[in-house]
Amino acid sequence: MKQGTSVPLEQRIVYSQVVEGLLQHGLSGRISPRLQKRLEQAGINVKGPLNPTYPVVMWSRCLRVIVEETWPGLPLEEGFRQLAAAHVEGYGRTFIGRAVFGVMRLLGPRRLVLRLPQTLRATDNYTEVQLVERSPTEFEMRMNSVLDTPGYAESLFENMLRVGGAESPKVTTLSVEEGHTTYLLTWTER
Repeated sequence: MKQGTSVPLEQRIVYSQVVEGLLQHGLSGRISPRLQKRLEQAGINVKGPLNPTYPVVMWSRCLRVIVEETWPGLPLEEGFRQLAAAHVEGYGRTFIGRAVFGVMRLLGPRRLVLRLPQTLRATDNYTEVQLVERSPTEFEMRMNSVLDTPGYAESLFENMLRVGGAESPKVTTLSVEEGHTTYLLTWTER
């Protein structure tokens, strides 16, 4: 399937290593019977083999269910931030993630950011990223998606930058437009 903005929302998919990273590694030992049931109702059999792909709309619903069940006492944004941290940690424990993280550590934060278009493209069939380098420790990143998961993407990219050796990474949303989100990624050198 062709990559990019030409992929309609209903045809957008995430690959199984994304789901595996979170459910089998990032949330290992934290999936309650209630969460398992809710995920099964949403379309993911936690106990069985994973599908090769999952519709992104369904996956987004699952992320919200996970936050509701795993971090029920936290404000929604903080729950999504916790989820993203667990997701990055779990993805690093997958077969593919171990290889990707090894490369990320070698690259350092600046080159990690420069490779984000390829890294993210390996997780789904639609993501496109445009980067503008403002300085060696500051980038604007425009993505062809809008997520209904406040704090999730910001925390996801902050945690990825930490893997690459960034000190004090900070990701903020600059703008949300029709089908696109622009983030500001900053950090200090170690």
